[in-house]
Amino acid sequence: MSAGGASVRVRTARRRALGFALGSAAAALVPRSRAQSPDTWPARPIRIVVAQAPGGPPDRIARFVAEPLARALGTSVVVENRPGASGAIGVEHAMRATADGHTLLVATLSTHVLAPAVAGGPPAEGLERYEPVVNLHRSVKALWVHAALPPRTLPEFVAWARGRARALDYASGGVGSSNHVDMELFREGARFDAVHVPYNGPAAAIAGVAAGDVQAMIVSITTAAGLASAGRVRPLGLFAANRSPLFPDVPTAAEQGFPAVDLSAWIGLVAPAGTPAPVIRRLNEVLDRAVRSPEGLGWAAQEGLEAIGGSAAAFRATIDADRLRWRPALARMGLARP
Repeated sequence: MSAGGASVRVRTARRRALGFALGSAAAALVPRSRAQSPDTWPARPIRIVVAQAPGGPPDRIARFVAEPLARALGTSVVVENRPGASGAIGVEHAMRATADGHTLLVATLSTHVLAPAVAGGPPAEGLERYEPVVNLHRSVKALWVHAALPPRTLPEFVAWARGRARALDYASGGVGSSNHVDMELFREGARFDAVHVPYNGPAAAIAGVAAGDVQAMIVSITTAAGLASAGRVRPLGLFAANRSPLFPDVPTAAEQGFPAVDLSAWIGLVAPAGTPAPVIRRLNEVLDRAVRSPEGLGWAAQEGLEAIGGSAAAFRATIDADRLRWRPALARMGLARP
């Protein structure tokens, strides 16, 4: 059996599994609303649900904003990780919560744009039952390879991939994740063969690269920074408009002769649909101020992130625009749901 055939089989099986999970989520996601006066909110600790495993940008961002949020609101803020099914498990868990401002979800390009579009089965309408709160950060991504591999630049990587006797294996955080779609976009443009190997989250996927189980991955520099410092993975190029202070010696894809492709992805917070508007406004006010403060800007730079902030309406516009932008690309690659 060819590597390409194996790739199709893996992709199809994973898409069916993810479609089932998202379809189940859609059927169950009916937020229970309960009147919550802004004068009595918050009445108990606030949960921030992260639909990814600990260690990646969504988790690190949630833990960073939890402190200023707790301080401003005078209550405890707990971060709860619920990874699996390209984020569908965590999304379902959060969106089934009472819509009273005590449960928030870290939303990403993967969970709210890519994975719902890629998953097979019935439309996952339940994943749209949310209220945007604030767009927090944008992550910067790079192509990473196992440290023992010969390529040192993106052109060397493409030549090496084309010259292999069999297609290389690349990792992602799951079918429909941004890691999956990003590599397919790059592979399509650079014209080399590769087999998709999905993992349960990006942290596990980049660990697979570090172990040599797979050869490459496109993932945020935040996720891979620790393994890079340990000399286990190596960045070959950034998919961003500019170099990152975290890896100043790593050139962008455009600097290496590839078309300017910006694969950076937003990470924000949403709440279950029906959360009172005054609560959304207060959350937005506190979080926007936190990410744009000198402390917030310094933390973001240290983490290799770009602070965004802004209104809840601006965040909704960003999500809607990305849905329109990404669906044609996913359809062209044969990844979008019919």
